[in-house]
Amino acid sequence: MAVETKLPPVLDIIRSNIVKYGNPLAMKGSEVASWAKGLNLPKRGDILFYTGGEYQLLPFIDSLVKTMTHIDQGSKGFSLMMGVRNILDKAGFNAEKVYASVLAKDRERYNRVCNKAAHILQRLGYDLCYPGDEELYSGALLYELGFWEDLKEYAQKVVDMIERTGAKTIVCLSPHAAEVLKLIYPQMVPGFSAEIKTFVEMVWEQRDKLPAIPTSKPVVIHDSCRLARELEVDEEIRDILQAVGVPIVEAYRNKKWTTCCGGPSKLLFPELSHTMGSRRVDELEETGAEIILTSCPYCLASLEGGQAKGDKTTVEDLIEFLYRGFAA
Repeated sequence: MAVETKLPPVLDIIRSNIVKYGNPLAMKGSEVASWAKGLNLPKRGDILFYTGGEYQLLPFIDSLVKTMTHIDQGSKGFSLMMGVRNILDKAGFNAEKVYASVLAKDRERYNRVCNKAAHILQRLGYDLCYPGDEELYSGALLYELGFWEDLKEYAQKVVDMIERTGAKTIVCLSPHAAEVLKLIYPQMVPGFSAEIKTFVEMVWEQRDKLPAIPTSKPVVIHDSCRLARELEVDEEIRDILQAVGVPIVEAYRNKKWTTCCGGPSKLLFPELSHTMGSRRVDELEETGAEIILTSCPYCLASLEGGQAKGDKTTVEDLIEFLYRGFAA
């Protein structure tokens, strides 16, 4: 007799939202694209600026996970919450968004990361296009959580969205999006052949145009697992920092041997994720650097969550750090 396998409710919520609404929290396209207001980016062009909504959605996802952490998912309380979710869905509201929005912080900061990234690339001479409220999430979580059948169907929707822009090159802000578009989509969507590059690679190619960032204090790099291992992008970050005149100290575990930030386990094991993030922060702080740099939204959130109270070390995205040169 076959044993029915039940998914943890949080995973089913995330999966169904991606498939039905085009992102993990069922946010409207206009909300995901609000960071681009005033930039007047065309919807068609050769280079597609692709956020996948990951920076914008991350604080909401973190808040949803915190909510789930405080509720026994086998309890009557959780069953009631899921019941309320169904009622809200029927009324046209998304319960996960409602729950997450109450606790979400730093929404503006994550939106500004996208804006700063576009500004940097434009200043480096790239002509970008952006699909605006038509942008869809990459489906990376469907891949990472093993929902292959869902991803096969969903990937075609994303490819259709990309093809409407006419872009030949896609620049991804998140290494998770870059991985799934570059390595997985070609296996699922016949004929998909767009050139996939990360933000880091695009900046690296024009690093000689970057303005210097005056500082004598060294930084330490936390290499994202996806970026350094799957996409083999690590030396590029160091070349970029060298180009802007910033000294670097290396953590004991770096580049392809980087230590995980704990982000990938957050949905299922939030406490374990926090412990891993805290240990990685300790490793990075042992270098004596006052600034920790990373190039992944999930790493950024996990490392910040792993900091101890009163910790004076700053965790920044590489995008935020490089923007200093242009804002000076």
